[in-house]
Amino acid sequence: MMMARIVFLATVLASVLASTLAVAAQTTMAAPDGASQDQKSAPNSAPDNGPEPWPETRLDTPSGQPVPRFVSLKAKQTFCRSGPTFGHRVRITFMRRGLPVMVVAETTDHWRKVRDVDGDECWIHKTKLSNAKTALVTIDGLALYARPSAAAPQKARLGRGVIARVEAVENGWLRVSVDGRKGWAPQTGFWGVIAATQPAAPRD
Repeated sequence: MMMARIVFLATVLASVLASTLAVAAQTTMAAPDGASQDQKSAPNSAPDNGPEPWPETRLDTPSGQPVPRFVSLKAKQTFCRSGPTFGHRVRITFMRRGLPVMVVAETTDHWRKVRDVDGDECWIHKTKLSNAKTALVTIDGLALYARPSAAAPQKARLGRGVIARVEAVENGWLRVSVDGRKGWAPQTGFWGVIAATQPAAPRD
């Protein structure tokens, strides 16, 4: 009888130990160590859409263009590096053509330090950037109106993370185009467009 109880307890302890090791193994696999870069196709967090003061614009830059300014990504895949050379490691891989980024610094050999919607910064060569004006929708269900007025008929609703082509800026409203649909939406629903009072950047 005593022997049977010992065998039973040993079996229970072995089962508990096996379960604990399995949970530990799953936890380690879910959070692998040593990742060298991030991949981004959409913002990681919803930014605050409240008024944000525009940083002081600098004109004494290597390109002669104002910094900061917004540009967009040319390719579906863009490597953004930890420093301004191709020898620096890739810090972020952007996976969206047309994604807007803010240029916050430049070098004389055509590298641009950019900031994305999440506030992350890294370096991209100017040949990978475009002056095409785009904006990233930052809220769900952003209404697209026929005219720049909330009283105008609604034409569509845009989901968070959609990239729109910007055609005009007027009194806090953007006229945008998304997959052939055009309309007006409040500028507060987007990231990637300078305020209407800011000068547009010339071509790079």
